[in-house]
Amino acid sequence: MRMIVRMERSSKVLAPLLTPLKQAVLSATILQPDKRWYFTELARHLGVRPSSIQRELASFVSAGILSRVQDGNRVYYQAERTCPIFADLEQLLLKTAGLVDVVRKAIEPLREKVALAFLYGSVASSRERAGSDVDLMLVGGVSLSEVSPVLRPAERQLGRSVNPTVYTTKEFSKRIRERNHFLSRVLGEPVLFIYGTRDELAHFAQDRTGEATQDQPGGAARSTRRGRA
Repeated sequence: MRMIVRMERSSKVLAPLLTPLKQAVLSATILQPDKRWYFTELARHLGVRPSSIQRELASFVSAGILSRVQDGNRVYYQAERTCPIFADLEQLLLKTAGLVDVVRKAIEPLREKVALAFLYGSVASSRERAGSDVDLMLVGGVSLSEVSPVLRPAERQLGRSVNPTVYTTKEFSKRIRERNHFLSRVLGEPVLFIYGTRDELAHFAQDRTGEATQDQPGGAARSTRRGRA
């Protein structure tokens, strides 16, 4: 699956150094260094007008961070691996603006069992510090025992703990309808969708029957790992 960068995800840690637009441009290019981005394709991918990224692209090319190649009447941009700070930028972006992409790639083997997945808490609301844990919620037919192992490479890559909370679709819908305190708090704040949309999330407030239950009794299964390197 192609990794997706969305403009709503920017890092508070990077904010004093890079605007959200520059963070998005760098995340799309540096985190996918083998991809050559057609100018208008990159703008469409970021959800912005092409004219809005011209200055950023020009400055990154001038600095040697990106390469610019013209092929006929098309202009392509790509990460410049020979840039002296390429590896440093990659690690910085992975730990900040690229979090969604890293977690999405990690849980991809479970995609068929996951109806909804999103990040919440300080990461989603841009209140995190560089070492803040990543709070992940998954809804579907997957169990915590399946999720934890696939997240370990992401934790090593990010240098942060990823703490999953797992619900069956039936239990998730039930607790939303019952105005569960934890879910009300989570859903009352910004979330970053990995799989699903706000509209799909709203559907879970409706009654759902016939859902398979997971091997965790009591509905939600939550990881209690905190502060692990």
